[in-house]
Amino acid sequence: MWFYVDRVWAPSGEIHFSDLYPRWYGSRELLLHGRDPYGPEVSKEIQMWSYGRALRPGEQKDEDRFAYPVYLAFLLAGTVRLPFAQVVSLFRWILPLAALISVPLWVYMVQWRCSRPLLGSLVLLSFGSFPVLESIYLQQPVLFAAGFLAAAGASVAAGWLWFAGVLLALATIKPQLTALLAAWLLLWAASEWRSRRGLIWGFALTMLVLFGGSQLLLPRWIPEFVAGIVAYQRYTGNFSLLRLLLGGIGSVVVTMGLIAGLAVLSWKTRHKAASTREFMAVSCAALAVTVVVMPSLYPTYEIVLLPMIFLLLREFNAVWSAGRAARLVVFASACLIGWPWLGALSFIIASMFEPITLVRRLWIAPVSSLLLVPISLLTSFGILIPVLFASSGTAKAQTSGVT
Repeated sequence: MWFYVDRVWAPSGEIHFSDLYPRWYGSRELLLHGRDPYGPEVSKEIQMWSYGRALRPGEQKDEDRFAYPVYLAFLLAGTVRLPFAQVVSLFRWILPLAALISVPLWVYMVQWRCSRPLLGSLVLLSFGSFPVLESIYLQQPVLFAAGFLAAAGASVAAGWLWFAGVLLALATIKPQLTALLAAWLLLWAASEWRSRRGLIWGFALTMLVLFGGSQLLLPRWIPEFVAGIVAYQRYTGNFSLLRLLLGGIGSVVVTMGLIAGLAVLSWKTRHKAASTREFMAVSCAALAVTVVVMPSLYPTYEIVLLPMIFLLLREFNAVWSAGRAARLVVFASACLIGWPWLGALSFIIASMFEPITLVRRLWIAPVSSLLLVPISLLTSFGILIPVLFASSGTAKAQTSGVT
């Protein structure tokens, strides 16, 4: 997969293809010069770097705006005085490290006590997956948000609820990725206020600091951020996976059904302990539903599907005994997840006999299954709800599973 991403998928172009640059440049202009990172002048300067010119009104290209909450600037503050070439070199280490660390955190979140060789295999395979490598190549801040979410989930599992609230708030640099999981965890914490209030206090105080600091720097940032999100959907032409498969009306109906189903499960599970299957299942489902209903087809967001995959692997014995339908659906999911590696391997073999320029013409083949992975995992989850909710909610995570 590393070969495929570097030699086949990666567009020809060097530093001028970075999802980090618009966020870094907007943060620099805000913190050093007091300029509005959402403003048209800053956007034009970013476009000059990306395209060599400012885009014309109505031009069908990614406008490369600063389309994040303004408090992302706080996380990038330590880099704004550096040349961007040095920032790129720095993030070539930071982002892979964030991706690597998040894997054992996801495993700990679902409380899977797997062996060290198996954990090492999970880290290697996750790091060698296309969504992770694409995020690293594009220098996508989604790796930060996913890392914060993984750390928050692991902190909940460890009982560090105040710290979990802080991390959950930091993950809102990608609010569309965080919203459903944050809503579930806050409901869970509020349902047992005396023992879980630390999560709410940590989240609320951190958000107060982030929003307060943002208001001091740019009082009008909230409406500008919302307008930027609306514009982002327009100029990228992005839409949800469900809309791609079902069309406009069908996608709306299914989206409402998925969110309603998640809400019902959350309400029924709100008193369960963090060590129960039910709690872990709802947490993983919140992330999977997010990927399916979010108006974006970028595979980078699929990195938050890792905890659901790990939960299904942890419960492998229960899955296998759940009947033929469950086994077939999970097997189909495994095939869809594994196909990109097999496709990438075939590209390595093909490159030994054909010029790489010829091999690149079929670049989409290894990643052709990625859009179906979230749907297949949600289907697996739907079939396995009776299995995952079979326990009384007090049993500890099993140490069996895949060995």
